[in-house]
Formats: sequence, structure tokens, C-alpha cells
Amino acid sequence: PTFASLNPSGKRVRPNEDALALIIGVADYERTPARAAYADKDAQYFNDYAAIKLGVPDKNIFTLLNQDADEVSIKKAVKNWLLRMSVKNETDVYVFFAGHGLASSDGTNMFLLPYDGDPELLEDSAIDRRQLFADIQAISPRSVTVFLDSCYSGGTRAGGTLVASLRPIAIRAKEQNVPDGFTILSAAKGDQTSQSLEKAKHGLFSYFLMRGLEGDADVNNDNQITAGELHSYVTDKVERQSGFKQTPDLQGDAKRVLVRFQ
Repeated sequence: PTFASLNPSGKRVRPNEDALALIIGVADYERTPARAAYADKDAQYFNDYAAIKLGVPDKNIFTLLNQDADEVSIKKAVKNWLLRMSVKNETDVYVFFAGHGLASSDGTNMFLLPYDGDPELLEDSAIDRRQLFADIQAISPRSVTVFLDSCYSGGTRAGGTLVASLRPIAIRAKEQNVPDGFTILSAAKGDQTSQSLEKAKHGLFSYFLMRGLEGDADVNNDNQITAGELHSYVTDKVERQSGFKQTPDLQGDAKRVLVRFQ
């Protein structure tokens, strides 16, 4: 199969002055040689989709790539930038993360790996997903939508592992409850690996996520895309291209409208 280049132009949406987007992409890491192929490129592209398809004003988009996406910078972006830019009960927050994730050995905690994170010292150097959500919830936004092109099994987009001792056993991350008002679309189930789509030079999940936001996910042609429609579209495409080895996951309100075309 061939894959069209991503193009966020086309159908327009009404700007949402009350929206903020935090976009993070890490392909090359300081403390692990395992790359997250195209993760930085995915984040760069999603910057345009946040503006053109989600209606986030350019001044309300904060993007961190590779070495700029270290642990302290990510936490400052959440605790300082989001807090200063948001209005209680009025702000719609969007978070996009592409890069490595890893669960604790017992699968109960899930972590996102910043540029300077160490896979063998997760609690000391990585971003705890539960704490990240709690910090965002603390600013009292109206809604939170999170797109995660990462997995927690210890696998990489290129088919390797983050920690050598994991071979050949993958960690199974246990599903966590999500806070009220959060909608989370993740690249893979708990024991799966988030793959890349080599022919398109993007992450498999990210590519079809953005294709869906272009309008492909609006299967009933009502000029809007719900979380459920986007999840269904992305799941069908990702499962087929991965040979049913990767299944995206949705937590939250499937009926929530993410995109309204003009």
C-alpha cells in the first residue's frame, strides 16, 4: 500500500481561543540508545493539526522536541505554562506525546520517558502518567484530551527493547482510571508495542490519528468528529497495518466532539 502525505489544510474549524496545546516529541534519548523513530517529526506535524483542526491559536501551542523535552522542562510546562495560560473551568487542554513509555515491573504504574529519562530508574527520572494527569486536573480545565503515541511494554517502534533484561518478556501495563473530564486516546493496549509506519515516515498511530483529524474519521459526514469516531477510524487502520499486533485504546467520553468543521 501507499500512504498519502499528511496535509492539515482543507476543511477548516472555528478557532477556539480557550484552547491550549502542549506537544512533546522525543525520538533520540540521552540515556538509552533505543530511538523512538519519527516521534519528533510526529510532534512537529501535530503542531499544525492542533492549530488547523483543533482550533488552538498559535500563541497557545507549546512544543518541546528531543533535548528540549527533558523532565524539568515538561514538568514546568505543565505546572507553570498551563497554569498561567488557563482559565478555571473554561480552558480546553490538548496534550500530545510521542516517544517512549514504560510501565513499572508489576505493571501498576505507567511512565512517559523524557529526553533525559533512564528506563532503569523510572520513578526517579520519568514522568508518572497518573501524576501528570493530576497536575493537569489541578488547573481546573473545562476538558482535557490526551493523545499518546507511546506504549508501556518496554518495546520500541523499531522492534527492540528499552531495557535489555526484558527480552523476550514484555511488561503488561494495567489499565488505570482516568480523571473526570479527560479523554485519552492511546496508541496501543497495555502489553503491545507502538510501531512506526516506515513507508509514511511517521509513527503508525500518529499518522492515522492525523489522517483522521483531516476528516477521514467523519464517516457519517456530519462535519464533526467525536472521540469514538476517531478511535474507530484509527483502530481499523492501525490494526490492519500492524497485522493486528497493535490496537489503539480509548478512555473517556466516546461521544465528546473533538473537531467541528465549518
